[in-house]
Amino acid sequence: MEKTESIQDQAETLRTLMARKLGLKRGSLARRVAKAGRRLPSGVRNDIAAVAEAEKIALNPKLAMRLNPGATKGAFDRATVHLRGIDVADRRKGLALSILGSIAFNILAVITILIVVLRWRGLV
Repeated sequence: MEKTESIQDQAETLRTLMARKLGLKRGSLARRVAKAGRRLPSGVRNDIAAVAEAEKIALNPKLAMRLNPGATKGAFDRATVHLRGIDVADRRKGLALSILGSIAFNILAVITILIVVLRWRGLV
């Protein structure tokens, strides 16, 4: 039973971290991993999926004996280190700068095309 409780605690910790760092507050751990998509590296996604699978297997007492707690703990540790390293404020700043850069480029491109067309037509 101790293995099962620790796996449940690990899964709950990962759910909390994903809610805080990625904004994924609803659904099971497997569903949250699927929703995270490209925001997580594939290795971290696989680690979180392994913990989600272990959580599901731990609900059945006969199957729970087949779990490898070392592998689950390793996957949990790797996923936790990555999730705790995410800086939410930096992600928001990066997103805002990306959008502003895209808008600035588009405005510059439109102005350039406008000047070229006006020059071609002999108006400038």
